Amino acid sequence: MITVLTFAPALAALLILLLPSHWARRVAVVGAMVSLVITCCLLSQFDPRGGLQFAEKVAWMPSLKVDYHVGLDGANALVLLLATLLSLLAILASPGSLPRGYFALISLQACGMFGAFTALNFFHWFLFWELALVPAFFLIKLFGQGEDRHRAALSFFLFTVLGSVAMLLGFLFLSGGGRESFDFIELAARARSGALDPGGWVFAAVLAGLLVKVPLAPLHLWQAPAYAAAPAPVAMLLTGVMSKMGVYGLLRLIIPLFPRQLAAHGETLMVLALLTILWGAFVALRQTQLRRLLAFSSLNHVAYCVLAVGAVGLAIPGGVVDVPRLATQGVILQMFAHGLTAAGLFYLTGLIEQRAGRSGLADFGGLSAAAPRLAAMFYILAFASLGLPFLAGFAAEFLIFGGAFAVAPTLTAVATIGLLATAVVLLTVLQRLFTGPTPAQGGSLPDLTGEEVLLLAPVLALVLWAGLAPGHWLAFSAH
Repeated sequence: MITVLTFAPALAALLILLLPSHWARRVAVVGAMVSLVITCCLLSQFDPRGGLQFAEKVAWMPSLKVDYHVGLDGANALVLLLATLLSLLAILASPGSLPRGYFALISLQACGMFGAFTALNFFHWFLFWELALVPAFFLIKLFGQGEDRHRAALSFFLFTVLGSVAMLLGFLFLSGGGRESFDFIELAARARSGALDPGGWVFAAVLAGLLVKVPLAPLHLWQAPAYAAAPAPVAMLLTGVMSKMGVYGLLRLIIPLFPRQLAAHGETLMVLALLTILWGAFVALRQTQLRRLLAFSSLNHVAYCVLAVGAVGLAIPGGVVDVPRLATQGVILQMFAHGLTAAGLFYLTGLIEQRAGRSGLADFGGLSAAAPRLAAMFYILAFASLGLPFLAGFAAEFLIFGGAFAVAPTLTAVATIGLLATAVVLLTVLQRLFTGPTPAQGGSLPDLTGEEVLLLAPVLALVLWAGLAPGHWLAFSAH
């Protein structure tokens, strides 16, 4: 079933190229919907105590010890749901007037993301990792907005490809040039027994490749230009799902395969995360363009996840606080919560820019009178991003900061400044967009249509559900 949900969008992409162009959007929707339905069916049968489930393993290249190996466990169950849901919503948010090439590319991107979240062998995990990158490059370059889209697409491509090359070299040395297994589960077992002890530079190479995708400063330079130039539905996937590929890689690769190196460099990783948290929040304060502001705000939210990963490395076995469990569950819930809220905010921002023909923060005001439904949804998602109680981000950030505080109280206390700065950023956005006098050019901004409300409804429902009953979602990663 995992294979079917992974390749359904790829089959849709092929059909899009073969069928008449007016079928493109509908075929892409069907492909994404098949993946989402299968994911929901699998999660409804998922046993949190069952370890790896729904596994499929077939020998692919035995001489190189490469298998086609996929499965679900506590690390990837929620993020797969996030990826399949947002992929469908991004396609539904894309106008049907776009050419068939757009829908073929976004379907291939979905296939790459689903494969990256379910693959358990480095070789074919890396293939899906790269498959998600290439369509995103063309979607930004060919269908993005503004003349900067070409430079933004190139920067995105170069940063991520260089990170991928570093990670590939690191893994080749980790596996002994193919003499050892590429299987994540087998490698993790060897690491626990002490039989796997890679060098520090291997750890650095793999870590750098993941941090480019997160991204973490100073490897974040591609992020804001790419998010600002991408079509709004593509930006939903970039911030909501693709950045989570890097965070998920930290859970799947760094924590289980490099425990000794993570323990030695956990504090350094937490310091880098702290700098990114503060940098993202305070640079966001200086932005005048809506998308770039949200991009930098998103930067510090994913840095919270890196802060938690560093805390796992510093955790003392058998301590009073179960730091690895607290921090890991916080990271998983944060990926889910932030993916939903960031994608929703980028979708609404795209609608505002499209309808107003402007993107500057100073170009708006009083939109709550002209578009009350849009304002209400923007407020809910912004408050969820702030980590307000009873919304999705609160429990995730509480777990992350609780785990990090147990091992690095001073550093974690400083990191909370980022929460305050984020609050200032988002409250400023709400004030400037939706309150105050309505400028003459902004008074006629149309409100959300019924179709647009329905598109956002599952996002809002999950944001509220994860906030009011986080235990339902934490159960997926409880063991």
